[in-house]
Amino acid sequence: MLRVAETRSCARRCTGMPHFFFHVFNDEITLDEEGADFPDLASARAEGLRAARGLAAASVVEHGHLVLSHRIDVVSTDGRVAQVFFREAVDVRA
Repeated sequence: MLRVAETRSCARRCTGMPHFFFHVFNDEITLDEEGADFPDLASARAEGLRAARGLAAASVVEHGHLVLSHRIDVVSTDGRVAQVFFREAVDVRA
């Protein structure tokens, strides 16, 4: 059985792309244990923005509110981090 570190290492070797994790910090903390491959941090951050939009919409539907300080941390296996705050994911208009 492969351990998590071995899986991460294999993911980069096998695809040639960096591996990123998407840790969600909203009403609960959810740490991504699988992650996904993206060509670069900018591409992974764009996916984090898309995910933040989905989570923000779900929060409004389920709870009737949106907390703009909630975020997703996009973390590469080499330690680079890009934060995506829910306030960046939506355009609030009056």
